Amino acid sequence: MKIISYEEFKNTDLYEDFLLENSDIGNLKVQVFTAYGAIPIPDTKIVVYKDIEEYRVIFFQGVTDSSGIISGISLPAPKMVTSNEETPIYTIYNMTAFNEGYETIKNYTIGMLGGINVIQYVKMMPIVDLEGVDLSGN
Repeated sequence: MKIISYEEFKNTDLYEDFLLENSDIGNLKVQVFTAYGAIPIPDTKIVVYKDIEEYRVIFFQGVTDSSGIISGISLPAPKMVTSNEETPIYTIYNMTAFNEGYETIKNYTIGMLGGINVIQYVKMMPIVDLEGVDLSGN
């Protein structure tokens, strides 16, 4: 699978069909924290991507601010259906969050719908260095 940016994707033959299906914009906000939301985690790397045929398209890359937040991530999405008879159609994106000093990389699947603001919370646990600590209970 070839990894490309969204800007590069716009130059492929697949872009026109993708845009027809995703003619609106949804907005994503990511909030990263530890200790049940009490402590924000700044400088967490966030990558939002989508696999489209032979491409892994990177729609967004950034890091959280001092409050552990990135907001205003605009992603192509289908228009919101206003009829009660139809099930809303949404576009699925993948999001990865990682930060040195914290447990494993976090992966999420996010459904985006045009005109909707989505908040993705990411809870991370610090890696504890137990070297030299007596865990025997003696």
